[in-house]
Amino acid sequence: MSTGQSYRERLRNNGKHGQKLEKYMPELFEAHWNRHKAAIKPGALDQKTKELIGLALVVAMHCDVCIAFHVRDCLRAGATEEEIMEALGVAVMEGDGPALVYAGNAMEALEEYQAAHHKQQAAQ
Repeated sequence: MSTGQSYRERLRNNGKHGQKLEKYMPELFEAHWNRHKAAIKPGALDQKTKELIGLALVVAMHCDVCIAFHVRDCLRAGATEEEIMEALGVAVMEGDGPALVYAGNAMEALEEYQAAHHKQQAAQ
């Protein structure tokens, strides 16, 4: 990652700056998060499957902050490392070389979230 920040830091920083924007455009942010909640709500597909689809899409779209968001939420929804790997494979299939680079970034984010989770468990 070229910024020198971890994926978790990038997500936090983006959230801080997003809160500043939200102050000026609250309706836009409310609409975005309402759309997100509606899209991710379990239906014919469960939340985990929807998060994996979201991860594949943002890898193909080359959005690092989105990668951090969806890797975190894939894990929260119970996705395994193997399931995440398969979703990344689909992203690379559709997004070719650039998606391969961002799939590597998603792997970096996954390793970071896994290490933080293990560190939390060890501290308990």
